[in-house]
Amino acid sequence: MKRWVRWLCPAVFAAAIFAGAALLLLLPKRDLSEREKRYLAEFPALSWSALEEGTFQSQWETWLSDHFPGRDAFVGINAYEMLLTGRNALQDIYFAKEDYLINAPTALNLELFTTTLQRFDNFAKNTGLPASLVMVPATGSMKESLLPLGHGAYPDDTLFAVAGETVSSMTVYDLRPQLAQADRTRQVFYRTDHHLTAYGAYTLYAAWRETQGRTVRPAEDYTVTAYPGFCGTTWSGSGYFLTPPDTVELWDSGLTPTVTITDGGKDPVVSDSFFFPSHLKELDMYPVYLDGNHTLTKIENPDAPDGTLLVIKDSYAHAVAPFLSEHYRTVYLLDLRYYRGNVTQLVQDYGVEELLFLYGTSTLLTDTNSAWLF
Repeated sequence: MKRWVRWLCPAVFAAAIFAGAALLLLLPKRDLSEREKRYLAEFPALSWSALEEGTFQSQWETWLSDHFPGRDAFVGINAYEMLLTGRNALQDIYFAKEDYLINAPTALNLELFTTTLQRFDNFAKNTGLPASLVMVPATGSMKESLLPLGHGAYPDDTLFAVAGETVSSMTVYDLRPQLAQADRTRQVFYRTDHHLTAYGAYTLYAAWRETQGRTVRPAEDYTVTAYPGFCGTTWSGSGYFLTPPDTVELWDSGLTPTVTITDGGKDPVVSDSFFFPSHLKELDMYPVYLDGNHTLTKIENPDAPDGTLLVIKDSYAHAVAPFLSEHYRTVYLLDLRYYRGNVTQLVQDYGVEELLFLYGTSTLLTDTNSAWLF
């Protein structure tokens, strides 16, 4: 065998190592990964104590992983390699049938779930206001026929049962039958994101209102505009970057609201629309609804027949709020992840007449911010 043949593989390997190191040093570094919807690690500060404690080494590994040349391609290759070798059901995000990317079940933490609902219930009791609990089921619990073999069990049945046994001062609405019925004809859950589609949000709103014997604005009253190219949070976290994107729909009834967004330490932002179209240029288009997560959002419709509704919520409420605003002169959306004020005082100051707790079941298994509800 010729000598150069024996040295070919080591030479290629060495060249790849040096090329990777050179690219790592020379290529510009990103602060934000648009695909993964997260900030990338900053270069760690070097100090003697950091070396002794081992924190520099671990932070360096994280930085190297985040900024390695071609990282997005390698993440995708790893995801598809796991899929092709039969390890789909072991992943945090399942590659399901019909191009659905579905989050694996959230670990069942009944203690935290029950504590959160008790706090909601006590708050409703203390205010004396009519209150509703609407929980959005996990996509996997509703689309089980699409999941891979060996997938984890979703706890939604248990959660709805426990909710009914736990609360006494508010009404629990299990709207899964209506969502399942609607999903037979149109897409209720996004394929690349954990949220409800606009049609799913309308279905949830209509089911909640109809169950109470209240009026609902017909779907035919809305002008629907579709925007393709939506790649949501499950797409970003999966590595399955060849999955076709979703379509975002904006349902417009012609209502011109006054939307005021307030975040601590910032001037309020005022808009005359539920929709913020700048987000339609991004991979994750879901913040087009009310500009995404904020501390407190106020929506005013002076022509509505009902009074003031306070929605204590996670991001599932963003696509539902425009439909609610057809009926309430004022809708407040409060996010306990950011709000640190006295919510009871807010209820009194703003003349709130009704409460709605609107959360995804997965959020209620992990979120601890109900401790700020007082």
